[in-house]
Amino acid sequence: MKKLMLMAGIGALLLSISVVTPSCGNTKAKGPDTLKVNTTELGASIIGFNGPTPVEISICKGTITKIEALPNQESPRYLQEVLNSGLLSKLVGKTVKEAKETQLDAVSGATYTSSALIQNIQVGLELVKED
Repeated sequence: MKKLMLMAGIGALLLSISVVTPSCGNTKAKGPDTLKVNTTELGASIIGFNGPTPVEISICKGTITKIEALPNQESPRYLQEVLNSGLLSKLVGKTVKEAKETQLDAVSGATYTSSALIQNIQVGLELVKED
């Protein structure tokens, strides 16, 4: 039973990473240079104030190009505070290794939401091999 659960978990993790665009900007092309890590499944147990707060991390040639919050049940007011703080853009331009070593701080006034987003980012980055 444990093996079956482990295999199902690994399968879900592999499905959450997709390889796309070698050019890093052309989303119709496919290639090995770009990853998009979606934490909807990976971070399902990471709860903000009102529920899961998944993110999608775009990585091109080992460098983070974008992190965006995916649909969630967080209060729009608190989510907007986090977005306005620039929290999700603090890792843009960093290598995966640099991003893993960067300490992100929760946003005052939106602590639950920002903490959950940070945890989702960390979980997503843990799956990515550092070059």
